[in-house]
Order: sequence, then C-alpha cells, then structure tokens
Amino acid sequence: MFDAQLYPSQWRAIRRDKLREANYCCEECGVKHLSERHNTRTGDRYIVYLSIAHKQQYQTWKKDADTMVLCQRCHRRYDRQFRRKGLVKSYTPVGYAKVYIESEGKEVLAGMPRTFAELVDVVGALPLDAQFSVHLVMNGALVGQGRYRKMADGIEVLAEYGACQGLPF
Repeated sequence: MFDAQLYPSQWRAIRRDKLREANYCCEECGVKHLSERHNTRTGDRYIVYLSIAHKQQYQTWKKDADTMVLCQRCHRRYDRQFRRKGLVKSYTPVGYAKVYIESEGKEVLAGMPRTFAELVDVVGALPLDAQFSVHLVMNGALVGQGRYRKMADGIEVLAEYGACQGLPF
C-alpha cells in the first residue's frame, strides 16, 4: 500500500520520468498504461495502472533506488518473493516502529514495520555502514528509541532508551 511519507518528496516527478522512460508499458508483460482489459475469471473490464516497483524491498525512501515499471498484476507477482513463507502466526499489533535512516544529511523515514519480523527485514535491507534510528510507538506513545549503525558483522548500538534496549538484531 502506498504511504507518501515513506517516499522522497519528489516521488511524483520520479514516477512520471520512469513511466516515460518505459514508454508507458509494463516492463514485464508489455501492457500499456491506462489500457482496458478483461478479467479472465469474471469477464469484468478494468483499466491497467502502472506503478513503480522497487527491486529491493524497503528502499522507497531512496531517490536513486533501483526500480522498474510494472502493472499491478506483475507488481504483486514480483513482491511475492518478499513475503514470509510458512505458518508464522500474525497478531494485530498495538504499535509499530518507525525506522529512520540518515540520507543527504537528514533523517528520512525508511519504514514503519508493525511486527518484529518486519523490523528485522527493514534493517536487513539498509545499506552497510548506514546510521539509522528506531522509534518504538505503542498506543500512540513513544516507548523506546535507539540509534544504530549497520556493520558487515552486525549492528553497532550507538544509543538505546526504553523499549529499544536490547533489541536482538
């Protein structure tokens, strides 16, 4: 789901440029943007909308992220590789984490995971030597904050407070 706060402020311009570069066609199946199709199961008509897919999950914050133009069908198919497999129970969270990364001298929101597994995935997708911070929010209250650096051999803790103390990255 698109959440504007996870994307660079110039995302609309980046999207327009990417669509133009791809000649307004899906780079996987070739379908044209805004063309009319029929659902093969129901026969219902629908309009094709192209989107920009990030080749690396959780890099929506990066202006220069490696992307491709895909229709929604191909985009869903591509994103399947990032979903956790197996019988992992998922419970409705009472909070979430905000992960910020330093980019061009300022903190940028890189992800808002709602489970610990998603938090591990977001941190795993960050580039090596990236400084990042985690804000844990429960029921609207900030309950922990930590500052870290991702290293080749693990995570360096720069500072931790509250519920962030001892996060097992």
